Amino acid sequence: MSTGMPAGIWLTKFGVIVSDYFGRVPYHVGSSLDSKQWRDVDVRLILPDDEFAARFGNNRSSDTNPKLAAITLAFAALGQQMTGLPIDFQIQPQSWANEHYPGPRSALIEIRPAEEGCQC
Repeated sequence: MSTGMPAGIWLTKFGVIVSDYFGRVPYHVGSSLDSKQWRDVDVRLILPDDEFAARFGNNRSSDTNPKLAAITLAFAALGQQMTGLPIDFQIQPQSWANEHYPGPRSALIEIRPAEEGCQC
């Protein structure tokens, strides 16, 4: 982790990299959102069910899905390296995530200037 920038800014930068790769915004969730008593920082990428299945199949467990495990571990390691925080990164299908974890979610986004010539 680079010195001089707070971990929260690095967490947002990590989220931007995840979003740039997947085209979907990841979320900071869990106890570290609202408590000083936390053991890790939960970051979740929630994909539409069909997109999750196309990328990883129907097995949503990174314990038994090697493709999901590889990308999960890679992004968790990147997040930990960038932020210096114990990042728990997971990718979940949307319907399952909404059913099991309806709690608050904080989007890890960064406001960027519009591209030159953009008719946004």
